[in-house]
Amino acid sequence: MSLSNYSSNLDRQTPGAADPSDTKQNLDAQLEHVLGLEDGWQGAGSLAPTSAAKEFFEKYFDGLQSSYWAESTPTATPEGGLHMEWSRDGSAYSADILAGGQLLLNVVAPTAADNAELHIEEPTTAMLRKFIMRGLPID
Repeated sequence: MSLSNYSSNLDRQTPGAADPSDTKQNLDAQLEHVLGLEDGWQGAGSLAPTSAAKEFFEKYFDGLQSSYWAESTPTATPEGGLHMEWSRDGSAYSADILAGGQLLLNVVAPTAADNAELHIEEPTTAMLRKFIMRGLPID
């Protein structure tokens, strides 16, 4: 895997965003660490991110506007997936790329009636990009 694809989007950085060199260094270090984990990284039984999860993330992230990188910096899950979380406009969002490549999208809104969870068995990278950029709905 080449991290240069992720960093090449710095040319499209939005005005007022973080310094591109800091963003690139932080992102590359985090991605290298998370995507390079091995089984047992969090003790017995914890799984490294699976090929399916990593491939989905790489396809999703390639071409993503750098202004959304903070929301998209993943952490690993012990089940072999990748987890992203962020807050915007009073709501908490999370997106999980599960070990098999499925998506689990969550919104915890200020009003409980606006909370949502969406499990997608056969997601596209466009679905995740839309969720990262604007939340639900993703159609």
